Amino acid sequence: MPPLSHRAGLILMLLSAVCIGLQAFFVKLASAYAGPAEIALVRFAASYLIIRAAMTAGWVTIKLVNWKGVAIRALLGGAGNLLYFYAIARTELSHAIVLLYTYPIFASLYDHWWQTRSGGAKGAALTLPAAAALLASFAGVAMIVDPTLDALHAGDLPALFSGMLVGGAIVSLRESRKTDSAWTIFHYFNITGMLLSLPFVLGRWTVPPWASLPALLGVLLFSMLGQMGMTVAYRHISTAEGGVISTVGAAVGAAMGILFLHEAVTPGLLLGGAMIILSGIYLTKPAASVSA
Repeated sequence: MPPLSHRAGLILMLLSAVCIGLQAFFVKLASAYAGPAEIALVRFAASYLIIRAAMTAGWVTIKLVNWKGVAIRALLGGAGNLLYFYAIARTELSHAIVLLYTYPIFASLYDHWWQTRSGGAKGAALTLPAAAALLASFAGVAMIVDPTLDALHAGDLPALFSGMLVGGAIVSLRESRKTDSAWTIFHYFNITGMLLSLPFVLGRWTVPPWASLPALLGVLLFSMLGQMGMTVAYRHISTAEGGVISTVGAAVGAAMGILFLHEAVTPGLLLGGAMIILSGIYLTKPAASVSA
């Protein structure tokens, strides 16, 4: 892989992480006017229509090659995003985005399982430091969630589950980018997201008010930039590199919640977030999670 393409992929992944952090902030703002499923449906539908317009103009060509990889990425990514939007609406933004960023940890585990299954890491086992990092990450989750009846937020667990799903989506994205274009993957991601969101708004859809338009436009803009940037970047960088760089998004989203939404900065959030991010960085290092 040419160094220039690799460097460009790293920069693109960094910009994508910033956009995803900003997207979370605008989702939180939009949740004051509309439900999470409605926000998700608007986001997926608008992205789909933009791609269809680009296809009609002849700017974009959609050609499905690895249908299984693209379908898995679309299903896991769509479900993960829907859960994430619900989590943002039901808990503090800083909680939701830090818990989502457990996904590099899950991605490293899924990636190892995939490599083992395909014969790439035959006989590999979890190392003691990797097991310790996993325990530390889940201890960090417990510190943020504080799972007591009077402290648990309705969106905390969905945020964690979204991290589990997005971790799988990242691994399938990396595989499908070997054969399919970023536009093709993003196209089917939006279709699947619409299908997953639709049942939750049927019979109770309400048109978001005009006051929500800036927030919804922010969601659309930064979600498209973030998703497309990430999809293109994974053509040029490894899952490990992407996992490490993407943690910038957690910092951006948490900072936006603290600075502009006046969310509390608790010791549990700071220490738990640090444990999750540092564990994710360690586990996404090449060969960190396994030994022959």
